[in-house]
Amino acid sequence: PPRQLRPPGALTPDEAYLTACTGCNACVAACPPQAIRLVSAPGDPARRIAVLEVAVVPCLLCAGLPCVEACPDGALVAPASPRQVRLGVAQVDPRHCRTFRGEGCDVCWRVCPLADEAIRMIGRRPVVLPAACTGCGQCEAACPEGPAAITVVPERDLIPGLRIPRAWGPAG
Repeated sequence: PPRQLRPPGALTPDEAYLTACTGCNACVAACPPQAIRLVSAPGDPARRIAVLEVAVVPCLLCAGLPCVEACPDGALVAPASPRQVRLGVAQVDPRHCRTFRGEGCDVCWRVCPLADEAIRMIGRRPVVLPAACTGCGQCEAACPEGPAAITVVPERDLIPGLRIPRAWGPAG
């Protein structure tokens, strides 16, 4: 299945969001780029929840976050600003990123709403700064190599605080 992220302002931990989201469709209707859609809830195919698939349509971090404002169930809570949205963290795969083959490209950096904060070009290669990355997916959606070169790892799959993939952490 496609990688699914929670909408902006989704309650954490993930279980809180999954419990609170009723699949009412209000955030879907309020999303200007139509990035949010309803899918079956994990473990309960009859229940619907709101998700983002940023490889298809990224979150634009719209002013005022209308998706959050529309949520009647409290599953989405307004962050202090769009800069505080935490959907996940973009990860660059050097095996597929053009810059690691010596080709010039800075598309991910150019489309990032927080360029030089969330993603920087260092030595002509993109470097994601996890503390600032919102996980909006604009870099992933715009990358000419697609999600093979840059992919957003959902927040629920990151080590809290460090915001790096759990798979990178110590074996448990």
